[in-house]
Amino acid sequence: MCFSKAHASHIVGGDMYYDYLVGNNYRVTVIIYRDCASTGAAYDDPLIVGVFDSNHNEVTSISIPFPGSVVLPIVFDNPCVTAPSGICTERAIYTTVVNLPPIPGGYDLAYQRCCRGPNITNLNNPDDTGLTLTTHITGSDSNAIVNSAPRFVNYPPLVICNNENLNFDHSATDPDGDLLTYELVTPNAGANSINPLPNPTPAPPYPLVNWAGAINALTPLGAGSTTTITSNTGQLFVDANMLGLYVVGI
Repeated sequence: MCFSKAHASHIVGGDMYYDYLVGNNYRVTVIIYRDCASTGAAYDDPLIVGVFDSNHNEVTSISIPFPGSVVLPIVFDNPCVTAPSGICTERAIYTTVVNLPPIPGGYDLAYQRCCRGPNITNLNNPDDTGLTLTTHITGSDSNAIVNSAPRFVNYPPLVICNNENLNFDHSATDPDGDLLTYELVTPNAGANSINPLPNPTPAPPYPLVNWAGAINALTPLGAGSTTTITSNTGQLFVDANMLGLYVVGI
């Protein structure tokens, strides 16, 4: 078990969305951010996405080959401070096309993995806490059978200065022009170190991460800090006052 923990702590975050094509075909996209400075497991090859109906029954499983990854640049423009060493994040964008005929209630897609890094400040047992990404495809009982999911436009900075404000555009875009609203949330937990890459993917609902101490979704950087997001624009404002590595859910 200790060996699994030592070699699976690498997940930073991610996103999942889909685009409707034609003939009930959907292009599914899963974006995974990984700590490339860790000794954690490599990217999944393949990555497994479970597909469930509204009663949480598995309909099918999607296997997506590893597409390669890129290391993200550290944007750090404070001339008075040297960026810390040991910060490295890479991104992989998995895509595939799946055919899903309309059904009442639609489909829930989910990807689950373990684990997050052991040095995360604001979670209990972070190195045994996984990640679950989900997205919902609208059903035949809706008025939006032909629908694509929203997706975030930008990835926030990897490093920010203590006691220095961050004002960041964390908005998303929607191919259908649907109205989008934003809020701070508690992220889903996921797999654990005993079974870091479950196959098949467990069915929903999924548990949430356990915040450390008095931290919660609205104060993910701890007491005395400020984290807000404008509900109609996605503008993220952060005023940090403690050093650390933090998970934030949008």
